[in-house]
Amino acid sequence: MAEHRIPFTKLVHSPAKSHLALANGKHFFIVDSSTGNVLKSNDANDRKQEYMDLYRNMAFSQDGSLLASAGEDKKINVYDANDWSLKYSRNAVKRVNAIQFNKDASKIVIADKFGDVFCHPAEKSDGEEEKMAPILGHVSMITDMTLSADEKYVVTADRDEHIRVSRFPNGYNIESFCLAHTDVVTSVKVVPWSTDLLVSAGGDNTVRVWQFAQGKEMQCFPTKEYISKYIPEATDANSKEPIVSRLVIDSNKKIIALSFAKIPAILLLGWSDDNKLVYKQTIETQVPVLDICFDLKGSLWASLAPTGDALMAIFEGDNFDAVSESDSRLKQVNEIQVGLVDKEIELYSIFGLRKLLDLPDYVQTPAEHKKNKKRKVAAE
Repeated sequence: MAEHRIPFTKLVHSPAKSHLALANGKHFFIVDSSTGNVLKSNDANDRKQEYMDLYRNMAFSQDGSLLASAGEDKKINVYDANDWSLKYSRNAVKRVNAIQFNKDASKIVIADKFGDVFCHPAEKSDGEEEKMAPILGHVSMITDMTLSADEKYVVTADRDEHIRVSRFPNGYNIESFCLAHTDVVTSVKVVPWSTDLLVSAGGDNTVRVWQFAQGKEMQCFPTKEYISKYIPEATDANSKEPIVSRLVIDSNKKIIALSFAKIPAILLLGWSDDNKLVYKQTIETQVPVLDICFDLKGSLWASLAPTGDALMAIFEGDNFDAVSESDSRLKQVNEIQVGLVDKEIELYSIFGLRKLLDLPDYVQTPAEHKKNKKRKVAAE
């Protein structure tokens, strides 16, 4: 039976140190983004896995001293960035969809698939997590979450197109709603240089800018025209339109980068002096991009679907040119002995966040049709 490589499904860079975390099934790697040196690896003899996405969510503390992760095992694990040893674990109860430390790393804020947000103390489990009350709840799955820069608010997005702004940590006090998206919202980020503004994106081919505390939309930027030639043929109704898989921001160059599920391109947007998004460029990557992040120098790292030899690409400079595969950073990362599985893993489950489309009868088995029959069918 052929073995398949597990790609790097999640990239997270430390805000304070040159540490890049790479999720890889049941393991994670740490790379020095300035040199490419692998700082944390795994036993090359222990590559074979029964796939389990244990690091689907990762976040560094603001000083870069801690790394938190959460995955399919419903555990919150916190690692010491000095030696990458496990400091402590907590139970998440439900599967986590977003995770973040507060400023002083005394709390770990998580949002789960059942629409709840919890504020955990940053300490070892006391076995009482199931008794914890959420600080807020949606009636729909939360897809992303972020704290405002002053930590007065927690902003949550859901699959029902809503963005909610709640007081933190008293999330039952709702400050505002940001309502305009027409499909699932997959990413929300506070603008680092204008912290009263929020950018959001998802499945409706727009990036929107908000004065989030007021719930006021400031701009709606259409994206589809800049990636249209890279959109692959849909395999089902849910993948007919692009969906943003990741939105990241480089605060030094004021650049916003977006990756899209199944699409071999990255969209770069600039920021004008009058606080408007402007088109910068589209980076072609040849193979679909799974995740992206900026390092401290403003280089853009992109994890790639395992259809070619390389699992990582780097783009840098004023024009975000592709770094040569012989570059020492890229070479070392692409030589990492990643995990292996017998079956190809599902890399684009994000399309399942769309719940308004159905497959035509002729491409469904009777069992599939019965399973999907309660879902709405979009009008042509």
